Amino acid sequence: MAITTEMLLEKMEQELAKAKQAMPAEQLREHIYAVKALCEVLLESQPEQPLPAGPSVPKPVLNPEPLKTEDGANGDSIFDF
Repeated sequence: MAITTEMLLEKMEQELAKAKQAMPAEQLREHIYAVKALCEVLLESQPEQPLPAGPSVPKPVLNPEPLKTEDGANGDSIFDF
């Protein structure tokens, strides 16, 4: 019998419900560890898919030629004013 995603999710819900009712911290940890183990099984059973790319940020286009003005400012040297 194959274990389905729905079965794993249902078991996680059961363990979470038990964790909510657990009084001693030790019992709570046991249920949380059970949920963690079920999550790991679920992640390992799913094929890994690449994360969707976020919005791309356009890169600034650098002009390789220096800006020329009528008075000769902005020349090749940083001391050209």
